[in-house]
Amino acid sequence: MAGGRCGPQLLALLAAWVVAIAQAALPAEQSWVQPMTASNWTLVMEGEWMLKFYAPWCPSCQQTDSEWETFAKNGEMLQISVGKVDVIQEQGLSGRFFVTTLPAFFHAKDGIFCRYRGPGIFKDLQNYILEKKWQSVEPLTGWKSPASLTMSGMAGLFSISGKIW
Repeated sequence: MAGGRCGPQLLALLAAWVVAIAQAALPAEQSWVQPMTASNWTLVMEGEWMLKFYAPWCPSCQQTDSEWETFAKNGEMLQISVGKVDVIQEQGLSGRFFVTTLPAFFHAKDGIFCRYRGPGIFKDLQNYILEKKWQSVEPLTGWKSPASLTMSGMAGLFSISGKIW
């Protein structure tokens, strides 16, 4: 009798296992956003880019994820590349850009960087590019530029501090 009761439970468990395996076999949805790291961040020195600095645990960052993905899907039409930086994994890169709030957005065009302070909403991001609003924003020049020697040192400092703590 006890074996009769286990039959439906075992069958349900087996069915759940088969569904889980089938879902795991499905390809993950392709992201149009380029993950940026300390080893590839110099890609933003050429062409036009928008970067988002985020932390996986940050609710404000999570709220902009789908909008950022939509923006990235439209990148080809907007003639812009779209990247993201996980500040937990890339502490040095967050130091290079002196990121102090999340999410943080930056525009880059041929090695000239400026901070985007608008909302992370697709329409606002799109208008920022189409209307070239970045041209009226003061660029990060001199020692403030992420490509400067000073910010390279800041990147090293942030990297080391992340390993200590």
